Amino acid sequence: MNTKKNQINTKLFELGKNLDLNENDVIKAKRTIKNIAALALFTGIIIVLGNFIMTGGPAGLYYTGVSIKDFKLIFGGLI
Repeated sequence: MNTKKNQINTKLFELGKNLDLNENDVIKAKRTIKNIAALALFTGIIIVLGNFIMTGGPAGLYYTGVSIKDFKLIFGGLI
């Protein structure tokens, strides 16, 4: 596992050299990509679970507890 990680890091550092990035920038970019992928995965799970749990399917979103429509009713034309 460690050798695989080192191979990937070496390839990323080589790619970073071609793009004039130093090692810190490459590590930050790798961390950012991991965060974006994790967030996309988490969002996908929430969406899938929401479709199973939400009564009425996507149309049921209109009738959930609080929505932007409620804020429009409360604040009038401000929103």
